Amino acid sequence: MRPTDPHGRGGAPPVPHHYTPAELHNDDVAHEETDIDLRSLLLFSGGLAAVVAVVAVLMYGVFALFERRAQQNDPVLSPLAAPAVQMPNRTTESPYFGAAKSPQLLTNEYVLLEQVRERERQQLSSYGWVDQASGVARMPIAEAKKLVAERGLPVRADGQADPRAGSYTPVRGESSGGRTITVPPAEAVQAPGQPTGAAPAPQKPH
Repeated sequence: MRPTDPHGRGGAPPVPHHYTPAELHNDDVAHEETDIDLRSLLLFSGGLAAVVAVVAVLMYGVFALFERRAQQNDPVLSPLAAPAVQMPNRTTESPYFGAAKSPQLLTNEYVLLEQVRERERQQLSSYGWVDQASGVARMPIAEAKKLVAERGLPVRADGQADPRAGSYTPVRGESSGGRTITVPPAEAVQAPGQPTGAAPAPQKPH
C-alpha cells in the first residue's frame, strides 16, 4: 500500500487546502461590512459645508446691497441737524435712555420697577427727613404702628364732631326688607356724654 501524497505525486488525487469564498461564508457569524460608507459621508459633509459657505457669502452680498440702497434713498440732512442718537448696546446699567429730563425712554422696565420698590422699602424701614424746614420726619412703619397702638391717633380738642356720626345713630338708607329708616336731624340726636333731654320726634325724609 502506497502512502497518500498530499501533493498528488505517485498517482493519488490532490487534497484541497483552500476553500472558495462562497464555501467559507457563514451567515451566523458574518458581519455587515457596509454599515458606514465613509467615502459617501465625507462627500456629503464637504458638499453641505460648501453650500453653507456659498449661501453665507450670497446673503452678505444681498444685505450689503440693501444697505447701500437704503443709504441712497435717505434724505439729505442739514449740517445743522442734531446727530443721530445711538441706542445702548446693553440695558442692564440704567433703565433710562437719553439725557432728556422728561419723559425719558425706558429700555428696562423691570430694573426701574425694582429700583422704585427698593426705594420704597428703604423709606418704610428707616428714619429720615421728609421736610426738615418744617420739622416733618419719617420713621419705620413697624415703629409707627406700635406708637399708634399705644398712644392712639391725635385729635383736635376744639373740633366739632357731627352728633349723627357714630354707631349710636341709625344707618342711612333702606334695610334689606324694604323698610325705610328715618334719619333724625342733627339737633335732635343726643351725643354720648350729653345730658338727656326732650328731643323732637324723628321726621321722615321727603
